[in-house]
Amino acid sequence: MDSPNPPSFAPPSAPARPPLNGLAVAALVSGLLLGLPLLGVVLGAMALTRIDKRGERGKGMATTGLVLSSLSTLVCAVTLALGTYQLPKGLGEEAAGAAPYSDDYFSLRKGDCIDTGNDELAYAFLEFSFVSCEGRHTAEVYAVFEIADRYAFPGDDAVSEKADTRCWDLSNSYAMDSWALPTGVEVTYYAPSKESWADGDRQVTCLFYRDPAGPLKGSVRRDETMLDEHQVAYLKAANVINDARFGLKPEADYVKDDFTGYRQWAHDVAVALDEQARILRVHQWPAGAQPHVAALQTEIEAARPHWANAADAKDVGTFYDHYEAALHRPGHEQAIKAREALKLTTSDDMPESVV
Repeated sequence: MDSPNPPSFAPPSAPARPPLNGLAVAALVSGLLLGLPLLGVVLGAMALTRIDKRGERGKGMATTGLVLSSLSTLVCAVTLALGTYQLPKGLGEEAAGAAPYSDDYFSLRKGDCIDTGNDELAYAFLEFSFVSCEGRHTAEVYAVFEIADRYAFPGDDAVSEKADTRCWDLSNSYAMDSWALPTGVEVTYYAPSKESWADGDRQVTCLFYRDPAGPLKGSVRRDETMLDEHQVAYLKAANVINDARFGLKPEADYVKDDFTGYRQWAHDVAVALDEQARILRVHQWPAGAQPHVAALQTEIEAARPHWANAADAKDVGTFYDHYEAALHRPGHEQAIKAREALKLTTSDDMPESVV
C-alpha cells in the first residue's frame, strides 16, 4: 500500500563555513586607517595567499583592504608632495565599491538576494554578489537569527536541528503563499561550523533557492506587508495545516516503519484542522469569498474525524483506511474558488491536500 506523500519542501543539508582568515580582517582595518596604508598592502597580499592555500573565508575583506591601502598610499604620496595630508571625501566608499563581490557572510540580511555566478549555493560563502531580487539570482535571504547558546559547540547535529526547525518556521512568514512559489524552490541555510563557533559565530541565515531548476527570477516574498487582511487570514489558516501535514510528518517512508510516529502525526493534523477551521470561521470574509470559504470549511470539518480516527488506529491497516478516507475530502476545488475570490494564486501544482 502506498505511503502518504512526502513533503516537497524539505531543507537540504547546509554547507559548513570555513574559518575566517585573521590577516584579512587586519588588512581591512589597516586599509581604513590612514596612518597604516603600507601595512594594509602587506597584510592584504599575505591574506590572499593564505586564503587560496587554505580555503579560508575573507577574500573580499583582504581585497578591499588591499585596494583601500593602495589608494591611501597613493593619496599620501601625492598629498605629502603637495604639503598636505587630507583624505578626499568619499574615498572609502568608492574604494569599497571597487570590489564587485563579497565573502562577508555576516553582511547578509533578510530580503537580500545574491548571485554566485554559477548558481551553486554550496560555495556562496566563498564569493557572491548582491543583486536585485527582481532579476536573476541564486538565492534569497528570508531570515537571519542567532542560536542562543554561549557555551561549547553543541555538535553539528544539534546546530542543524535548530537551524532546520527555525528556518522552516520562519519560511511561512516571508513566503506566506506556498502556491505562489516557483517549481523547485527549496529551503536551505548557513549555520555555524565548529571552527566558526569558536570565533563567536552563532548566526544562522535562511535562504530560498531553486535546485536543480536553475536560478530564481523575481522575489519569492509574499508577506503581510504585501497582502490585504483577507489574504493574510486565509494564508495563515492554510499554513497551519501545511505545517502539520509536511513539517511534522515522520521521516519513515512507510507507516509500518514508524507506526507510533504516524499516529502522532495524524493527531497533529487533526488538531491543525481544528485550528484552520476556527480561523476560517471567525474571520469576516468579503461577500464574494464567503460562500467559497464556507464550503472549504465544511470539507475541512468533514476530514478532521478521519485524521482523528487514524491517530487512534490499533494497526497499520486501520490507519490506512482512515488516512485514505481523509484524502477523499481535500477541499481542493473549494480552495481554488476561495483563492480566486481573494485574488490569490490559483495554480493547482500543489498536492490536493494543501489549501
